[in-house]
Amino acid sequence: MSESIFTKIIKRKVPAHFLYEDDHCVVILDRFPAVKGQSLVIPKKEMDYAFDLDDDTYLHLFKVAKRIAKASDTALNAQRTCLVVEGFDVPHVHIKIYPMQDTKQALGEILPNGKEATDEELAIVATQLIAAIDNLEEESA
Repeated sequence: MSESIFTKIIKRKVPAHFLYEDDHCVVILDRFPAVKGQSLVIPKKEMDYAFDLDDDTYLHLFKVAKRIAKASDTALNAQRTCLVVEGFDVPHVHIKIYPMQDTKQALGEILPNGKEATDEELAIVATQLIAAIDNLEEESA
């Protein structure tokens, strides 16, 4: 099986804006966001079906997604943050995090966007989110 684009990103063969990384997963900003700050929680182990993940990895992904969602709420003034688990377009399980600044707009109305964000836009959002993640970690310590 050839490496997915996410495996290439994890191995730093393809550039991305990393928000978080540990032994089991990475979190990056989505290069094609439907909403500002859309991010992806990706397991380091390449698997295309979420329910084939071992329980520890599965639970860990959602724990990390919760932390990133809370940081998104703070950093991006989100009214609500939505999660979608995927593995279709890219055959590598990932959780998409959508910080919704306007909950009157249905998620289905904005997907798919298809517009690529600039590196400058992503860098600004990455800085905001990393600061919020760091603050959450300090508060829980």
